Amino acid sequence: MNTKPILLAALFFGASLGASAAENAPLTGCVDLGADQEIVRAGGSRSMLVRDADQHYLVTFRDDCGSLAMTSSVRIVAEGSEGRLCPTGSVVKTKRDNCVVRGVETIDAEQFTNRKRRTR
Repeated sequence: MNTKPILLAALFFGASLGASAAENAPLTGCVDLGADQEIVRAGGSRSMLVRDADQHYLVTFRDDCGSLAMTSSVRIVAEGSEGRLCPTGSVVKTKRDNCVVRGVETIDAEQFTNRKRRTR
């Protein structure tokens, strides 16, 4: 059996997986979130997903944000403005805590949907 075609196929498949992961880019500037948004508590208390219209973000926290899973109210604040998300200086406010954002990555709609599905 000639294994060369199988090895090449595996190599290309691995490269394509790496390319999709590399497409996630750190948010480079602030964005003002609109009214059409969805917040998904993902990754326990260390991250959350944000959909703003057709834009999707993975937000990670500097420390544990334990109150995120139990709160009915989540507000994102940066530069003194509610509804503003910045790569640094953003805070997610719950009823009990203020959770400092460590980083924000842009993700695509498919990644958002897949991660959202895994939280259920």
